[in-house]
Amino acid sequence: MTHSEYRLLLRTDKEKAQRRIFDEYYNYVYTIVYSRLRSCAAREDIDECVSDVFADVFSSYDPDKLITGDIKGFIGMIAGRDATDFYRRICKAPVTLPIDEEGAAEIPSGEDVIQDSEQKELRAMLLGIVESLGEPDSTIIIQKYFYKRTSKEIAETVPLSPVMIRVRSSRALKKLRKMLSDKDITI
Repeated sequence: MTHSEYRLLLRTDKEKAQRRIFDEYYNYVYTIVYSRLRSCAAREDIDECVSDVFADVFSSYDPDKLITGDIKGFIGMIAGRDATDFYRRICKAPVTLPIDEEGAAEIPSGEDVIQDSEQKELRAMLLGIVESLGEPDSTIIIQKYFYKRTSKEIAETVPLSPVMIRVRSSRALKKLRKMLSDKDITI
């Protein structure tokens, strides 16, 4: 949908214009948001951010003031900005520790700091190896094994059929196993 088509439809039927924008640009927005939030957000958080993006687009888009006529660029800018704000809000929130009467911070007992640190390092290394598989393999592996999505659900965000998703997943897992064994990593 071009800027001028959207402007004409917006003047005749606002709800239909918004539905058409949503349908046409949903995958585009989801891809932008997912790529920014996949390391720290749950599926529900990503869906919420996508909804926020479209709410911002519909509330701030004025077709008479858009100079270039590029609605896709405008939507992409909003998606990037909202995903970054959402990332900062949920992933970079400062951790506060309660302070007792003596002024010393209390660290909750029962935490194994060394094990947590090693796990975090292993997760970061594993994510780096998965991302080195390239697209769409890295997205398929993350969505399938981290977010527990089915091939059909993944096919909604990756332009492949569910059958091809399963084939790519199988091949990517073989590559991943080899890369992990080359680095002497066992999971």
